[in-house]
Amino acid sequence: MAIPKTARMEKNLGKKAVVNQLDISAPFQWLAKGISDFLACPTLAIFYGIVFTVVTYGSWSFLSMSSTFHDVSTPLLAIIILVLGPITAMSLYESSRKLSNGETPSLGNVIKAAFKTNGGCPSIFLSVILMVLAIGWMSFSPLIYAVFNTGSLNIVSEDQTVIQSILAEITSGQNMGFVITYAIFTGVLAWIAFMISWFSFPMVLDRDVDPFTAALSSLSAAMKNKLVMIVWIPIVGAIILAAMALTYNFYFAGLIIVIPVIAHATWHAYKSMIADIK
Repeated sequence: MAIPKTARMEKNLGKKAVVNQLDISAPFQWLAKGISDFLACPTLAIFYGIVFTVVTYGSWSFLSMSSTFHDVSTPLLAIIILVLGPITAMSLYESSRKLSNGETPSLGNVIKAAFKTNGGCPSIFLSVILMVLAIGWMSFSPLIYAVFNTGSLNIVSEDQTVIQSILAEITSGQNMGFVITYAIFTGVLAWIAFMISWFSFPMVLDRDVDPFTAALSSLSAAMKNKLVMIVWIPIVGAIILAAMALTYNFYFAGLIIVIPVIAHATWHAYKSMIADIK
C-alpha cells in the first residue's frame, strides 16, 4: 500500500530517533503532567473522553447482544479500540503540544491541526498494524485452546463462547500447560503492540515521519527503557481497570477522565524520551 508523503516526511525518511534513557520515576512525572494538561484544557479532554467512552460502551453493547458477533465480541472490541483510540487521541497530543508551547488550545483548532499535520494516513497505517496483531490474537486463541483440549471434556460447549471457555480454563487452573502457553502468547503480542504504538502516534504528529520510522523509533525507545516500561504499563492498566470497575454501573463513565489524562501523559512521555531524529 503506497503511503502519501509530505515534504517533511520525505526529509525524515530513513532517519533514526535519538532516545534518552530515563529513570523509573519518569512515569509518575508524565502522569502529573497529564493531569495538569487535563485541568488546563478540560473541554477538549472531556469531549474526547465522552466520544471514546460512548463508542467503547456502544460497541460492547452491540457486539455482546449480537447473535452474529457475540462469540467474538471481546476481540472485536479490542480491534475497534486499537484503531479508533490512537487516531482520535491525536487531538489531545496536539493540545499538549500547544500547552507546552504556551499556546491556548481550543476544540476546533486542535482537531483541525491534528488531522492537518498528520494527514491521517500514517496513523491509520499504524492502526492497521495493531489491528493485524489483534486479529492474529483472535485467530490463534481458539487454536491454542483446541490443541490443549483435544480429546478432553473441556472442549467448547453449546452454551459457552470460545472466550468464555478460555476464561473458564484459565480461572480453573486445571490445565497449566494451556494457561502458561496462552499467557506467553498473549503477553508477547501485547508487548509488541505496546512497543510499536507507545510513541509512534505522537511522533507522526510532531515530526511528520513515515509510519515505519515512527514504529521503529517507538521500539527503540521501549527497548532502551525497559524498566520504565515495566513501571508505566501496570500504572496505565491499573488506572483504566479501576476506572471501569468503579463506574461499571454508570456506563464506564470513569474513562471520560482517565483516557484523556493517559493520552496527555503519553505525549509528555514521548517528548521526554525522544530527543531528536537524525
